[in-house]
Amino acid sequence: MRSGIRAMMSVLGGLAALGVARADAPPTLAGQWTATPLTTNWSIGDWGDACGPRPTGGGERGGTVTVAASGGELTFTGVGHPYSTTTCWEQLPGLVRASHSAGGPTWRTTCKSPPGDPRQSTLVTTVTATSSDQISFDETGQYQFVIKDQNCTASVRRNRFFRRVQPPVAAPGAPTFAATSTPALAATVELEPMGSSKPAPVPKAATPVCALPGPPARIEVRPSHKLIRPGESFDFSAAVVDSRGCRLGIAPSFRIDGDANGVTVTSAGKVRVEDGATDGEHHIVAAVGARTVNVTLDVVSRERYDALLAQGGYDPSGASTDAAIARLESGSVGAHSTVLEDDSGKRRTLFVAIVGAAALALGLLGIALVRRSRKRALVHSVPPQRVAPQPGPPARAAQATVCPTCREEFAPEAQFCPRDGNRLLPLERGTVVAPTGAVCPVCGQGYDPGISVCPKHDEPLVPPLVYAASRTAAVVETRKICPVCGAQFTGESQFCGTCGAALVPVN
Repeated sequence: MRSGIRAMMSVLGGLAALGVARADAPPTLAGQWTATPLTTNWSIGDWGDACGPRPTGGGERGGTVTVAASGGELTFTGVGHPYSTTTCWEQLPGLVRASHSAGGPTWRTTCKSPPGDPRQSTLVTTVTATSSDQISFDETGQYQFVIKDQNCTASVRRNRFFRRVQPPVAAPGAPTFAATSTPALAATVELEPMGSSKPAPVPKAATPVCALPGPPARIEVRPSHKLIRPGESFDFSAAVVDSRGCRLGIAPSFRIDGDANGVTVTSAGKVRVEDGATDGEHHIVAAVGARTVNVTLDVVSRERYDALLAQGGYDPSGASTDAAIARLESGSVGAHSTVLEDDSGKRRTLFVAIVGAAALALGLLGIALVRRSRKRALVHSVPPQRVAPQPGPPARAAQATVCPTCREEFAPEAQFCPRDGNRLLPLERGTVVAPTGAVCPVCGQGYDPGISVCPKHDEPLVPPLVYAASRTAAVVETRKICPVCGAQFTGESQFCGTCGAALVPVN
């Protein structure tokens, strides 16, 4: 019996070795990569004179990067300081790693300052391998501290992309992507004892990839309940996420509901309680459009504060461990109710109808313009030798600008189109009108003529008239503000005309 089992194992081992020898090794992430420049976007909240110079910059040039894989983690060297997926990219003094996860193609690390540190910082670094040839890097940071009774708050977001420049090399223990062809025989054969009922291993769910987030699904505000003493301040954390929990670039706006009684709240969620404030419960509202989330701020005396902490349910800072959540209607921000129905067929039919109507309208407009030009040519036809040269238009002090996507004209000082965010070009009078660009139906970003696919969402672009007609949501009559430079615009604008950043509503 034993000799039969040994013979079977030798046969299976030979077949497995033959299958491994013939199968191509799956690609790994180790090798040479090209890194894009590191982009850094700062958002300053409360920043008094005692805080010092406002934080700016922090970018980094691109270049060739060597990626090494070991123990399921990655190490990047070659541009800037060396970086590993086990840590956060920004290395602040006293910053410690609070959590780390590595699963599937995503590595996520959270670093925080110690609780007693007067300069509180929180960093979340995410590295995602969207394929065997592309890696995305994203880091968000929150900074808050108090200097001479002045609040100093700021946030930053850093991101860059890596693209492979060498063929993938198989390395033991390195993260790999499963091959799509027929798999080879396994290299190891494990024989279970007779009568064994050991269940088959269940594969772990892959960590969601946030390189291309989906539509807004819910608003999350943390914590849902906060104990605070007179004379203290606190920052609520709020975000709009998709159905997989990926954060979107939408910041809710905070306000206090009812009588403040010594409590002030900034739109960014910064709460300040005066020294003489009386005990009481306050309701803080975080709003995104018409959708709101309520959290509770409980002002208590120092004696009650210690007693409530002893009862449990709060961390040492007096914050509850849960979050307040409000779900949004699929694909829209500011919905009043949640709709769970499959209307993909209706939307597809509506989109085809809109595209057909827009194409018909453009065709009719083209025919009308051709007929009009022919009529003018017949009426004003003059032999070329008799046409007297006409004086040109007077010189302008400053040349106007035009959007290459929607062909809207703007003042000379404008740099970006507030409707589609495309960079404006000098307007040249008397030239033939060039073809218009197109717009991404997901983010609304406009692109120059000749570009057919959105580089951010890999979505086919549509004409500007089609995108404008497909926007079924009514424009909210409110003001919008640029989170980068602070410029304000009307409700129909989507992008900042000065720096091109996406606008947010002003409550």
